[in-house]
Amino acid sequence: MPVILFINLKGGVAKTTNAVAVAECLADNGHRTLVIDADHQCMSSELLLGEERLLRCERKKTFHDLLIAMLDDEFTPDQVPHYIQTNCSNIGGGIETLSVLPCSIRIDDFQTNVAKARRGYHTNEEFQATFKKRKNALQRWLATNYDYTIIDCPPSIPIQVRVCLSLGDSYVLPSVPDRLSARGSLWLLDRLRRMNMKIPALGTLWSLYRSQNAMHKRVIQDVAEGTGPFRTLPRPFETIIPNAAKIAEATEPDLQPHSFNAKYTSQFGKCFRALCREIVDRSDSSVLK
Repeated sequence: MPVILFINLKGGVAKTTNAVAVAECLADNGHRTLVIDADHQCMSSELLLGEERLLRCERKKTFHDLLIAMLDDEFTPDQVPHYIQTNCSNIGGGIETLSVLPCSIRIDDFQTNVAKARRGYHTNEEFQATFKKRKNALQRWLATNYDYTIIDCPPSIPIQVRVCLSLGDSYVLPSVPDRLSARGSLWLLDRLRRMNMKIPALGTLWSLYRSQNAMHKRVIQDVAEGTGPFRTLPRPFETIIPNAAKIAEATEPDLQPHSFNAKYTSQFGKCFRALCREIVDRSDSSVLK
């Protein structure tokens, strides 16, 4: 089943907020959903687990630790559940169908672990071929155990994101409809092309939209009409996520909402549900198969 990255080289475009809300919405609708936090800031992990539970995961139960385990010749996909936290989110005390593979600040050291692991192989090509087999095994395990896997990425492409890109089926490109954010989106498209990454775009997600901002309206209109400097961005979703205080307040750590709508309000809950329907429809599209 689909593995979808939320990624942009521009920070501050609400990647984490949207990735978490989409994951909660999918899980709330009964889909077995996993969030992989690939950002060393660990924000999606903290939002879905809480600070105390996240700190306990630092004891060898993070995405960093799973990647290190995948460097070992004894690795099998049966080990993956050890690193995953179940029954996540603060909605109703936890959503049964939502799980998280949390990140760690230690993930910045993974490049060093890879360099050490390469020394055990005659050539780099031999190492890459072996690690690719393990990534393929992980990909099959994800497809078997989850309906949707959502990956929250940092505003860069470090080694763990390159691993995620090789696991992914598609990506969502969150972007504020302004000049700097849209340009960051174009930089991502160029970077993926230079890296020869064939992963398709599911769509551009306009977020933090302000209806009173003339530039926001102009950028959205230009992209929709295929004109202007950002006309090559992936086809935007029809759903637009506004810059709303209630969405920002949903990230407050002390909230204990009893339902998805109680967390995001009925108005914005409806908005995220519409976005999820689009994501599900586009993921099922033959264009991505």
